[in-house]
Amino acid sequence: MSRGRVVIFGWADSAHVARWAHGLTDRGFEITVISVGGEPIEEIPTIIYPRQGKLAYVRRAGQAAHDAASLRPDLIHCHYAAGFGLWTLALRHLPTLVSVWGSDVVKVSGPARWLVRRTLRRADWITATGEFLRKAACDILPEAESRMSVIPFGVTPVDPPPPYPEGPVRLCFLKEHRPIYGPDLLLEAFALARQKVGDLRLTLAGSGDMSDQLKNRARELGITEAVEFPGYIDHRTVVSFLSTHHILVMPSRMESFGVVALEASACARPVIATNVGGIPEVVRDGETGLLAPPENVPALAEAIVKLASDRGLSVRFGLTGYKFVQERYRWDKCLDQMCELYDRLIYDAKKNSVL
Repeated sequence: MSRGRVVIFGWADSAHVARWAHGLTDRGFEITVISVGGEPIEEIPTIIYPRQGKLAYVRRAGQAAHDAASLRPDLIHCHYAAGFGLWTLALRHLPTLVSVWGSDVVKVSGPARWLVRRTLRRADWITATGEFLRKAACDILPEAESRMSVIPFGVTPVDPPPPYPEGPVRLCFLKEHRPIYGPDLLLEAFALARQKVGDLRLTLAGSGDMSDQLKNRARELGITEAVEFPGYIDHRTVVSFLSTHHILVMPSRMESFGVVALEASACARPVIATNVGGIPEVVRDGETGLLAPPENVPALAEAIVKLASDRGLSVRFGLTGYKFVQERYRWDKCLDQMCELYDRLIYDAKKNSVL
């Protein structure tokens, strides 16, 4: 028996949206995803509108509301309060859950901030992945605090955790090649660290506008033989990718949550990251990894040298991180929280419709 029909407004090409859709379907909800761009999610009914510039969300708002309403859902779940949030404003008669993701509530201004405020005010409930984002949302709409939950993007710990690979210490970066994620900072820090730890390797996974620039800089620094650029890593192969490395480095200039850090901890790998945004919630400095000040290449290099030179410390941090995600960020427990919230919102809506 179905627990309820739910329409998700969110990016079909997001691994997180797909994971929620599959997990909630497995728990008995009938899920349909409506997206701008991307490919249909396997085994999930998916409606995709063409990606037609920044105004796509505006142009498709009426159609999205119509298509969603035609499915007679018990709940609308909007992932990202800005673009997709516009679609919720035309569905006032349906209960709505809004999940904030990061750039939709962090340092947002002008018309976008006005839209997000309206979206949050319209929502029956709001979720954030962590305390940093919860506070950012409440800064936009203080009254939202009374109807908000923190439900993270959980991870599934690898059981048993993969053993450390033999050979030289291998660092990895697993984000898009964009300035906000700091791959340029990592290259500079890696070059410095190699002066003290010679047999050191780096894998700069991902792609983006900076890819060519990063490859050129690696040549200028004389480290091309020690740096690999494998391109995009499919989310389904992240565990096997992390298992072939010793340390994850996340030198972001800004990060709202940092689920990749949890994925590394789920493989018992320590994390070196910058102390910005929501990162301190998922990387415990001196316990599951090391935090460096943002934009500080020497400090980042020092952290790399410290862990790369002490495998015992690196292993200890990795195992502590593994226990940390077991206790606080297990995917099945996060899914339990979301399902309980869905049940409550659907029940309350049906009860109120009878009164």
